[in-house]
Amino acid sequence: MKLQFILHILIPLSLINNSIFAQELQGTVKDIQTKELLPGATLYIPDLKTGAITDLNGHYQLKGLPKGKFVIQVKLLGYAAESKQVDLALTSNLDFELRVSAIEKNEVVVTGSAFVTDNKRTSVPVSQIDKLQIALSSSDNLIKALAQTPGVSAVSTGNGISKPVIRGLSYNRVVVVNEGVRQEGQQWGDEHGIEVDQFSADKIEILKGPSSLLYGSDALGGVINILEPIPAPQGKIRGELDAQYSTNNRLSSNSLMFEGNQDGFIWRGRGTYKNSAAFRTPVETVYNSAFNEANGEVMIGLNKPWGYSHLHVSRWTSNIGLTEGDRDSLSGKFLDSNGQIATEAELNSRSLALPHQNLRHTKITTVNNLILGKNQLRINLGVQQNDRQEFENSETDPGLWFRLKTLTYDAKFYFPEAKGIETAIGVSGMVQENQNKGSEYLIPAYKLYDGGFFATLKKSTKRTTLNIGFRYDSRHIDGAELLVDNTQLFSPFHLNFSALSGSAGCTFHLNDVYNLKANIGRGFRSPNISELSANGVHEGTFRYEVGNLQLHPETSLQFDAGLSADYKMMSLSLDLFYNQINNFIYYRNSNLEETNLNGNTYPVYHYVQGESTLKGGEFSLDIHPFSRLHFESSIAYVEGNNDDLDKPLPFIPPMRIVSELKYELKLKKSSKLKEAFVKLEIEHSSSQDRIDIFETSTKAYALLNTGVGAVLRTGQQEITVFVNANNLANKKYFDHLSRLKEIDVSGMGRNIGFGIRLPFGLR
Repeated sequence: MKLQFILHILIPLSLINNSIFAQELQGTVKDIQTKELLPGATLYIPDLKTGAITDLNGHYQLKGLPKGKFVIQVKLLGYAAESKQVDLALTSNLDFELRVSAIEKNEVVVTGSAFVTDNKRTSVPVSQIDKLQIALSSSDNLIKALAQTPGVSAVSTGNGISKPVIRGLSYNRVVVVNEGVRQEGQQWGDEHGIEVDQFSADKIEILKGPSSLLYGSDALGGVINILEPIPAPQGKIRGELDAQYSTNNRLSSNSLMFEGNQDGFIWRGRGTYKNSAAFRTPVETVYNSAFNEANGEVMIGLNKPWGYSHLHVSRWTSNIGLTEGDRDSLSGKFLDSNGQIATEAELNSRSLALPHQNLRHTKITTVNNLILGKNQLRINLGVQQNDRQEFENSETDPGLWFRLKTLTYDAKFYFPEAKGIETAIGVSGMVQENQNKGSEYLIPAYKLYDGGFFATLKKSTKRTTLNIGFRYDSRHIDGAELLVDNTQLFSPFHLNFSALSGSAGCTFHLNDVYNLKANIGRGFRSPNISELSANGVHEGTFRYEVGNLQLHPETSLQFDAGLSADYKMMSLSLDLFYNQINNFIYYRNSNLEETNLNGNTYPVYHYVQGESTLKGGEFSLDIHPFSRLHFESSIAYVEGNNDDLDKPLPFIPPMRIVSELKYELKLKKSSKLKEAFVKLEIEHSSSQDRIDIFETSTKAYALLNTGVGAVLRTGQQEITVFVNANNLANKKYFDHLSRLKEIDVSGMGRNIGFGIRLPFGLR
């Protein structure tokens, strides 16, 4: 798993010389009613990862394209997105006409199906988040920014640590894909976040439901696919500066990016640094909750008539304080690492006390699509190394130290479309090795070998789309023996897991307003290393965990049904699901079992499994009483039940309603301001008393958020500025999925965020 291995793969692909002649596509983008030419419209071909922007005359030009049929999407603020499948072998001139719409939907998606398609023709629910929405959230990490999406929540452990939850499922049941490959970094851990720079994300697609068909084990609950930005236009060199500041935790975030494109040779570089002090609740500053984070990444690649080949290299580091919640028995104030009441200087310091964790994630990936006549071959390869160190008693010697090395591979072959049928086959999998390099142990060293084969097809007509596919997976895990002071802490084991999974769905376009979709999917997840063999205390989890080598794989059968309606000034959608999971794995403390370790008493939790059911759905409504006034409201509900014990499943988010009223200011064409807005949002979370025996219930709460923003034009330059205020009333509340509520630490108090985005051109 060396850089040379990736280069040996990438260079031959980059030098392929075939007989495909370069194609050009040019044309204009107009308003369908006024026929006015539209400058600034973005055209994008997802299969080729290339695009263009219309000039001041509404004209665009795409060079160096291959022959073949590809989906092209056109977007412009204030207009409904338009997508078409175009045969570039027959077409060199193509004009687009966009319809004015306050409802900016109808985008293409690449997640949930092997084929690029319109979101309305995807049988599983897929939500999309763009980089501006991420920035406007003023969140301290990417996953927390996504948690406003209906059906998506986050398990948080204070400042800077969040794990995605999709319809009540999290940890190894949700796959995160970044830079073309699945992110692997000990995601089974409660206080293990996702090692991704939020500024590097251009658009994110969230699939809500089993997607084992394309991603294999672990995609039981859904997929978060982080898509790379559209490359710079031909002959351009440009950059972007992002800067944000949050008042609550004094979080300073800065990111600088440069990119260019010269005759199809593309490159991009980004550097990001974030530094945060401890966060404040409405009643106190939370001791040892500071963190800092840095990320550097480089991409080089070729976009040619034979396809594209991109190489990504990134290095992500983070240092995060772990709040244990020790308090003085009389005053209730936090105690520092020496057992003394924490001073104001200690509470407000950006330095980390004990315990804290240091994370380093290095990743090299190559993403390729080769156009082979009328066929396509897509190959994604990646190597990752994740070092996770936890310092409990020493600043220099880590207690826990995991080093996880992962090689991932994914290859898909696409056959030519015939009579409206698109077909693809593929293989994917990974090889992993985990080492224990610290003085404490929770899981054993192990090796994992994983692979799967799938086949899928899509049949499209004018009004309907049918999707069907199947997959077979096999996973082998070898656990190493470990003796500590002549005591066997971990015994050796060799386990094999396999399963069949698949998906079948359909969409029906009733008319220009109504669309229906339905899907049935079977998911698969093999037990993770912690569930199988944990034996110890993990810092920050407040419990002693014991694995179970007798666990079986989880399998699920999920039914999805959806209805959407798009009017000129209103849209609505309803998505319902029912998910039956066999052999659902969870941990349980039986008979109040405890153990004493180093003078501390911990409850003992054993991993067990049983039959479980999750059901619920999401409803969204978007209304524009008139073009500049926007009202959007969403409701998300999920209910989880342990059918064997007839008890609720743990960590199920309560029902949540988010409503936003947004007004876009009317400005003169000569004004230096454009796209100015002011918004007001109410986020309501219901009480959650359907809890497992070891959980605590939470009360209902409502948070008031507000924000303003605009684009400032200075000559040729446009600068985006915004100000947000979250929890404006400084209300004390407890998020049900916050792990700090167990130590009586409430959610973040009032937080005002300031942001600026400065794009600039160098050529």
